[in-house]
Amino acid sequence: MIFNYLASFAVVLVLASCSGPQQLFENSFPAADNQKILQQYFRPKEPVIQPGDKITLSIWGHEELSIGSVNSVFASNEATGKWIVVDNDGEVNLPQIGRVTVAGFDVKEINYVLEEKYSALLKDPIINVKVLNHYVTVLGEVNQPGKYKLDNEQVSLIQILGEAQGLSPYARGEQVKVVRPVNGKSIELIVDLTDLVSIPEYNIILQPDDLVYIAPNRKKGSDEKLRRATTVTGIITGIAVVASIFLK
Repeated sequence: MIFNYLASFAVVLVLASCSGPQQLFENSFPAADNQKILQQYFRPKEPVIQPGDKITLSIWGHEELSIGSVNSVFASNEATGKWIVVDNDGEVNLPQIGRVTVAGFDVKEINYVLEEKYSALLKDPIINVKVLNHYVTVLGEVNQPGKYKLDNEQVSLIQILGEAQGLSPYARGEQVKVVRPVNGKSIELIVDLTDLVSIPEYNIILQPDDLVYIAPNRKKGSDEKLRRATTVTGIITGIAVVASIFLK
């Protein structure tokens, strides 16, 4: 009786080991025209400030008016520094000038807007707004997956993969996916890093909330199955030893 239970358990393990790992972001339908998607949704543009964003305000020479100034002892850092949140109406309440709409502007535009407003109080103000919570997520077959800060800079796909310590040995270089939220939908672009001719065109500038996913190759699936089969073989061997003891 004990042997039958152990044998049944071994069969379940074998069947489980035969199923490959489930892949993320794998569509069962054909991809749309990649070139059209590139032109329509992935052209370079400045990210705009949104409600919920955390921003700092630096006014050169006027630390009393600054919030998380890069020029003061207060670091402009999301974890430890001073910052202000853009409210649901897209506004922030700033020293001396009160409520100002900042949502919908990119960083360069809002610098100009605030310099004009503060000109009523200051002579030739120099203003630097920084967004602290613009990130890109990198998943899949890279050596260091995770969330990476854009930090007001233009960061390309190749740069972010470099920050993620490059592709793993199991990466499908021809199947790098960039998923971008657009008007409540997810738009997917496929980038083939093995095609040296197309890389300059497809080395896109990333936007906040982009997700970069590198699919695994077949070798990883084979290695996973071999590893599981080896583990199951060891378990079955152990079961056989235990069963032989009980059956003596």
